[in-house]
Amino acid sequence: ILIIVLNMKKIIKITIVVILLFILAIIVTPFFFKDEITKYAKDEINNNINAKVDFADVGMTLFHDFPDFTFSLKGLTVRGLDNFKSDTLFAGDNIRFTIDLSSVFSGNYEITKVVMEHPTINLLVLKNSQANWDITKDDKTAQVVNKDDSSSSSNKMHFILHSFEIRNANIRYDDKEANMSSVIRNLNLLLSGDLTANNANLNLHSTIDKLTYKMDGISYMKNAKIDFAAKLVTDLDSSKYIFKDNKLSINGLQLVFNGFVAMPKDIYVNLKYSAPKANFKSLMSLVPAFYMQGYEGIKAQGNVAVNGWVKGWYSDILMPAFGLNIKVKDAKFQYPDLPKSVNNIQIITRINSPSSDMDKMQIDVSKFHFSIAGNPMDISLKLRTPLSDPAINAHFKGRFNLASLSQVYPMESSMKLSGVFKTNLNIKGKQSDLDKGRYSRFKASGSMILKEFVYKDVDYPTGIVIHNAAMDFTPRFINLSAFNATYNKNTIDVSGKVYNYFAYALNDGILKARIQLSADYLNINALMADEENTNKQEEQQTVSNTESEPMKAFDVPANINFKIQCVIGRLKYDNINIKTIFGNVSMANKKVSLDKLKMELLGGNMEMNGYYNSTNIDSPSVAMILGINHFNFNKTYQALDMVKKLAPIMQYVKGDFSSLLAYRGKLDKHMNPNLKSVNAKGLLSTSAITIEGAKSIEAMADALKINELKKLSVDPVAIPYAIVDGKLIVKPFDAKVNGMPIKVSGTTYLNQEIEYNVNMKIPRQKLGNTANTAINTLIKQANAAGASISMSDNIDVDILLTGTTSKPKVALDFKQSKSAVEDAITDEINKQTEQLKKQAADEAERLKQEMQKKAQEEIDKQKKELERKKKEEEAKLKKKLEEEAKNKLKGWF
Repeated sequence: ILIIVLNMKKIIKITIVVILLFILAIIVTPFFFKDEITKYAKDEINNNINAKVDFADVGMTLFHDFPDFTFSLKGLTVRGLDNFKSDTLFAGDNIRFTIDLSSVFSGNYEITKVVMEHPTINLLVLKNSQANWDITKDDKTAQVVNKDDSSSSSNKMHFILHSFEIRNANIRYDDKEANMSSVIRNLNLLLSGDLTANNANLNLHSTIDKLTYKMDGISYMKNAKIDFAAKLVTDLDSSKYIFKDNKLSINGLQLVFNGFVAMPKDIYVNLKYSAPKANFKSLMSLVPAFYMQGYEGIKAQGNVAVNGWVKGWYSDILMPAFGLNIKVKDAKFQYPDLPKSVNNIQIITRINSPSSDMDKMQIDVSKFHFSIAGNPMDISLKLRTPLSDPAINAHFKGRFNLASLSQVYPMESSMKLSGVFKTNLNIKGKQSDLDKGRYSRFKASGSMILKEFVYKDVDYPTGIVIHNAAMDFTPRFINLSAFNATYNKNTIDVSGKVYNYFAYALNDGILKARIQLSADYLNINALMADEENTNKQEEQQTVSNTESEPMKAFDVPANINFKIQCVIGRLKYDNINIKTIFGNVSMANKKVSLDKLKMELLGGNMEMNGYYNSTNIDSPSVAMILGINHFNFNKTYQALDMVKKLAPIMQYVKGDFSSLLAYRGKLDKHMNPNLKSVNAKGLLSTSAITIEGAKSIEAMADALKINELKKLSVDPVAIPYAIVDGKLIVKPFDAKVNGMPIKVSGTTYLNQEIEYNVNMKIPRQKLGNTANTAINTLIKQANAAGASISMSDNIDVDILLTGTTSKPKVALDFKQSKSAVEDAITDEINKQTEQLKKQAADEAERLKQEMQKKAQEEIDKQKKELERKKKEEEAKLKKKLEEEAKNKLKGWF
């Protein structure tokens, strides 16, 4: 016994040691593989994804899924690149991968289970169809990576999944190209079975607490509750999934369906569905308005049949054939706390699209009748060839006292609804007949009338009131004979004609209208206030504060073409009050165009021509030509933020101005101008004005030591200016300030820095002693040197204004005055030099004349002497000849 006891003690010790070693191995073993598996995970991600991937920590344990490893990524985030660099595609608290233990030792990691905890997924499609989840690298890129790195993990990680689970996921899908979005809250999904086998039986169960889906601004589901359970048979070789024993619950409606979905390349669907347990209350749950308002307490009855089918290929260019049948007979419902019910609900609807050609779809609402608190309404509709040539046969008839709606439907205490709506409308024909002007073939007759309609709620506390609206239908147009409405003290009267309404309603055509609009008062701030901000503020503030809310850029619809003749008595925009507005406004191609729109504001009047373009709603563009007459400077400064930044001196100016301005720029999403984008040029003409209080003017007066310049009186002046890349450039202009000639040019920048050049001709008596002493000394020095100089009574001063509008810097320059003295000395020297030159020239000319005279006298004297001698010689010769002749004659005689 003693030996046995001693041996038992050894066995127990050995067992304890083995257990401790085993536990230690469980704890320690993961650390041997953690770094290697982490490296494999990172390599696998980087080799296959074009995105910025990060995770906060990596975990490894044998305890969670013993005897297998559990590898976890904590705080995993996936951010996009390029156009999606600011978007987070995926963020998860924890992603767990269960790895078969034996595969870890072999180096080929087999993942058998994946669990995602609290993931947030944001799926985004841009207008150019680029999707943020398209982040996988192409095959060529992946192959290059694997070829260059023999240690790549691509051949060492294998998915042999038996379970895939998502816990409490939030998913947002926003498709800007298709104009649709969806939000999923608290998605839970469990998919189990041999997920990697070619042929397997899988179990799927998924729940969604809230599903919201919108398309083209219409909510088709709002906070819908989803529960989907199904058994799937998979055939991975043909990418085929067969549904068996499935159940889909949408709010209160339960659908069952059978068939299969195949995805060899595109998607092929062959499903039939029905709602065998449907009742009218469950059908109502699909309508958000009913499901959100006390759905559980609704008393409803009536027979309901819902069934349909889907069969065919689905792709970017193909739609499968489908059918839907809804039949409701003798239904009614009533809320438990309300006195009246909606009775005699009869619905027969059949939608049939027999092929992928959606133009062959037929919609047949042969009966839709109901009575709300004794107000009956009948609707019928048949639609054929909706894409190529919509053919419609519709009838609407009824009379409805809107106040009775509160007797059958629960409303918020703040909501008020009243008014009378009547219609008796018949439409029958094809769009092609309208397009080709065959109006006799298209039948449209009847009217819609709405009188004393009032709607109030938290969002619209002052109420929307339509006093009278009347529309008469013809094949060519809708004649809007009356429309008088009031909202937030804005009352408008509209009349005119609306064209192409049929194509607009059924085939996304362009709605055309020629309208006359008149109003006594319009507050654009109240009409365009950001709805979300207004709602928040109105919970805390009075209605009067609504005007201070930021506006939201107006998105002009793309498929309208309106021409409006406006006559408006008063209008408030931002903090500008405008009066007597008349002119033409057109809306088309996402633009609002103004044609000779005239108005009175800011103490004067203005004519506007131009446009507002909302093609880019985050940055709308504006182009205008403005003719401004007699605007008040101070009122303009107070009203316009752009003026406050580019021309703050206007707040100190008394008087008015006129201007012709060509303007181009962009706005932000709150309709504020983006000053850096502004480019404009114009000519500003002023009346006689005074400027007092401006820091730059006072600094200039202090520098010149002339106090009277702190208040400037300016004669009427024309100032050319331009706004380039957001800075105000004042081109050189001449003016008279306090009777003194002045020339100004310069620039004001967005950061309020200034750079202006001012030239003034200041009377000498207004300058200080220092300046006059310097000038007089210079003149005396010049005159002492023999000059005779006197200075003008006006002194040229160049002034450089820099710094900012609130802290200006002034630099004075008297170089022009000094230069004037120097020029006068130079002129005197030149004058004396010219005089000396003239004297020298005159003396030279005198000497020349004297010498010439003396020379001539000598010549004349010599000529006389020669003449005398000549005559003496001639006399001598004559006498000699006479004597010789006498002697010869003597010989003869």
